[in-house]
Amino acid sequence: MSDLNVDLKKKLLDLYNNKRFSEIEFELELLGDLEKQSSSIMMTYAVAKTLNLKSKKKDYEKAAYYFEKVYILNKNNLDALYNLIIVSTKSRAYHYVMPHLIERHKIEKKDQKVIWGLSKINFMLGNISESFYYLSKLIKINPNYPDAFMEYLRISNYISSTSQEEYFKQTQEFDRLLYTEIKPLIKINKNKNKNKNKKIKLAFLSPDFKTHSVSFFLRDFLSKINKNDFEILAFSNLEINYHDEMTNELKLLFDEWHDIKKMSDTELVNLARSQNTDILIDLAGFTFGNRIQALRTRCSPIQISWLGYCNTLGIKNMDYIIADLNLIKEKEQGLYSEKILYLPKIWSVMSKQKNFPDINNLPAKQNSIFTFCSFNNFAKLSDETIKLWSKILNNTNSCLILKTGSKTSDLAFKNILKKFNKHDVPENKISILNKNLSRKEHLREYNNIDVALDPFPYPGVTTTFEAITMGVPVLTMRGSNFNSRCGESINLNLGMNEFIARDEKDYFDKAVELQKNLKKLELLRRSLREKALNSPLFDVNNFTIEFTSILKRVWNNHINN
Repeated sequence: MSDLNVDLKKKLLDLYNNKRFSEIEFELELLGDLEKQSSSIMMTYAVAKTLNLKSKKKDYEKAAYYFEKVYILNKNNLDALYNLIIVSTKSRAYHYVMPHLIERHKIEKKDQKVIWGLSKINFMLGNISESFYYLSKLIKINPNYPDAFMEYLRISNYISSTSQEEYFKQTQEFDRLLYTEIKPLIKINKNKNKNKNKKIKLAFLSPDFKTHSVSFFLRDFLSKINKNDFEILAFSNLEINYHDEMTNELKLLFDEWHDIKKMSDTELVNLARSQNTDILIDLAGFTFGNRIQALRTRCSPIQISWLGYCNTLGIKNMDYIIADLNLIKEKEQGLYSEKILYLPKIWSVMSKQKNFPDINNLPAKQNSIFTFCSFNNFAKLSDETIKLWSKILNNTNSCLILKTGSKTSDLAFKNILKKFNKHDVPENKISILNKNLSRKEHLREYNNIDVALDPFPYPGVTTTFEAITMGVPVLTMRGSNFNSRCGESINLNLGMNEFIARDEKDYFDKAVELQKNLKKLELLRRSLREKALNSPLFDVNNFTIEFTSILKRVWNNHINN
């Protein structure tokens, strides 16, 4: 900012040090047309927009515009490019950065931030194979890149060609290479409390205590835990400015609430140990916002993985993983580093929606076309899934409605349509809903659907629970591990075995056959909600008893050994 007078330069520096970014923006805007200012001024303005906690999507897009302008003026200014990656993901304006990343990668094949950016943006566009390719490349260059390695493991669940054996081997590699030693001030008390009548201190660790799928499954369950047996704590890794109505609702269900987002891993370990937690349940796994390094050091005498991540973590200090008998076969237990805690029916239950929307008649009986849907994130629509769905659409009088989160970009919509076009699917057979709907409005969308299609190898969970409560059956495929069998377990617990395909051929045949028997589908539509609500899928009372009984058994085993 050498072109600024000394007083303004000093003022901006003071504002920056005090994180008063809105005032920096204001001062720079007073200079006039920013595009006529120097690169350093445009850069400072864009950085202020990026760091400002008040910034919205349009602000991040404006920052992307100026970062790109600065980079074009001087392509040796890699800070501008790296910042452009950050704000492009925040604004979902990927068109600013993607051409520059591709160009830069051709020049410098080992620029880790560029490779990371290519992976991240491809994932957001639904190009999972490409995202996985770049992550594979990145961890070969730098295996000690924790965020990249964890993302690599997470995205492995989306890749059909990755076997559980390969995935498990990679988790062990992760645990071996990336251990960062933390030296907490507080040690776990090795003199175990022998009093079996004391309350068990049960902690839940999550970045998703908000309006999120994890909370949809957690809310009613937490309300049913017997407080005579358990004291329950929350370790929330959610930014406070993202707290919402669901957050406030959950807070009332915990005995203690701790916001830990700003804590270091060492501070988190010390906090958990100072609270004398007996059992800690991690709800994140390798997903965004996890605290894997703290868990690897051990926050609690017993650590359990559940709900938010449906596969092994491979880390030595994760003691158990909660599954059900449909998800992990006995002969496969060696492919999970954790001991398996089997629930007898289903591994999780959804909280009941208040005031479900009414269910209408089967749309196909009024329409001239049969309507499939998938309301899963585009990231789950693997190349194999799109190829098979395209075959179904091209061989039947049917259409497909897609819907994903409100954070998806227009470029992602165009990208997913292009993938179907490669398989010669007419554009009028694919519709994409891009609406930021309330939960009730979202459920009403199922009134336009005859049958939901489950993607593979990463099936839906929340979307499946939602579909069946709206009378819409879900056609799923058998899987090969915990993650890929979630849809299978849901349908088995619902007694809907005929909606589980053995393989791609069987999936196709079932999808075609379903369109030929509208009377049967109409009868199912009328009864499916009641069937679902009376099944183990929503039986929160029995589920809580079974779940907490397992926790008691685990704790008693711990204090007796």
